[in-house]
Amino acid sequence: MKNIRIVLEKLVRQIDFLKLLLAGIYIFAGGSKLLNPYLFKVTILAYYPFLPGFLALLATILFPWVEILAGLSLILNWKTNYSSSLLFLLSLFFLVQIILSYSNILPYGCGCFGFGGPEKIGLYYVFRDFFIMILAGFICLREWKK
Repeated sequence: MKNIRIVLEKLVRQIDFLKLLLAGIYIFAGGSKLLNPYLFKVTILAYYPFLPGFLALLATILFPWVEILAGLSLILNWKTNYSSSLLFLLSLFFLVQIILSYSNILPYGCGCFGFGGPEKIGLYYVFRDFFIMILAGFICLREWKK
């Protein structure tokens, strides 16, 4: 019985680490967008030319803060079921966007964790976003089962 308790305690610590990892990913991603809002807006308009300028501006303002606040919510254990659900939906959205951009050369990089020069979207980006989505889904399920 004592061994089962020890194993469960280790599992809980690992899950808390995964929750912190997901929070860190999104806090870093949101922070990188906040550091250069102009380039973030230009990137949005480059990838979605049909989007009206005011919607691109709204996304430029809101997206980084949503990512950061949802990540902080996970760290602070406040409304974690909602923040983990939001991060799962964001992860799913980002995965779909990367799949749609697969094999394209994006002029400012993917914009997920900062901006660089032109980047070709390959399998690395698809797998990275897929595993972030799986991590977010796992955390989301766990938080709703509490």
